[in-house]
Amino acid sequence: MEHENKLDVQKALFDAISSQLPPNRSLVDTLMDILEVSRDSVYRRLRGDTRIDFDEASKLAMHFSISLNDIMHNKEDRIVFQRDRFIHSVEDLQQMLQNNLDTFTIIEQSSARKVYYLAKDIPFFHIYGFPELASFRMYVWLKSVYYIDKIDGKNFSMSDIPQSLVDLASKIYRKYERIPVVEIWNETTPSSLLMQIDYYYEAGLFSSKEEALNICEQFRLMVRRIYKSALNGYRVLENGTAVPNATFEMYINEILIMDNHILSEVNGNLRYFMPYGGVNYIVTADRSICTDMKSYIDRQLTKSSLISQVSEKERNRFFIRLGRQIEQLREKIEKTNPFF
Repeated sequence: MEHENKLDVQKALFDAISSQLPPNRSLVDTLMDILEVSRDSVYRRLRGDTRIDFDEASKLAMHFSISLNDIMHNKEDRIVFQRDRFIHSVEDLQQMLQNNLDTFTIIEQSSARKVYYLAKDIPFFHIYGFPELASFRMYVWLKSVYYIDKIDGKNFSMSDIPQSLVDLASKIYRKYERIPVVEIWNETTPSSLLMQIDYYYEAGLFSSKEEALNICEQFRLMVRRIYKSALNGYRVLENGTAVPNATFEMYINEILIMDNHILSEVNGNLRYFMPYGGVNYIVTADRSICTDMKSYIDRQLTKSSLISQVSEKERNRFFIRLGRQIEQLREKIEKTNPFF
């Protein structure tokens, strides 16, 4: 009986996948590509001769935004999540970035897609578009969030961030800037990056004053690009041109305390990314919790002020204040010297 129940679940999963495939795409070829197994192995799974394991089921469910909770008819108070390995090393961070790139590649290539981001901090996807700033953010994560102070017995510095990580971050940014996004910020959203730059400068953790000033300049350039996207209502590239179909909706919420929650909507299917332990995320496509999260975000949007395209005064007030904070930090760095 247990064997039959598991095969029923397996068949239900394959049926759910098959219903999402375009007419010119076969289920067999799709399973071969995603599971990286032979054609014969796929047929054995389709016939029920071989049962798929949990890792395979999770990979398929996450790829197609299918809720295993629904497939397995679990109780409503039980939800299936997937997670990447916790960050303990530079290699773990690289794997996390690669997984992010894979996720956003799928989203970017989909015909109907949108990403919702409740931003406790400046969304790191914006930061990824500026190499030195991305390196600094990763440096903070590794050193102060995950306490990787030494590598091969030597003190870790920002210059030790591998170029491969910076390149991955840049690729993620290029995907993100081509996806319609809705971001909810508040007045404190930029605070952590401002405080981290200030702290690392005063602690002498930059290699020089010039390095700290360069990070401030990258911060300013990033904010200017975000402002231009908010002004146009579309994502704006480095050369100033807007990205077709990549709408940018930016809201300010004066009450909500957020926690970097992300919800993606792809071809009508929702996936919820919930943060835990720094920049680690657990992910679910559970229909119930994703629907609840979408409703929650929709309610928050009604209580937030849209500052992209409209509300010129409120938009300028927010960005002028932020620009002034960056300038004050830059002036402080110029006038002091912790490098005796």
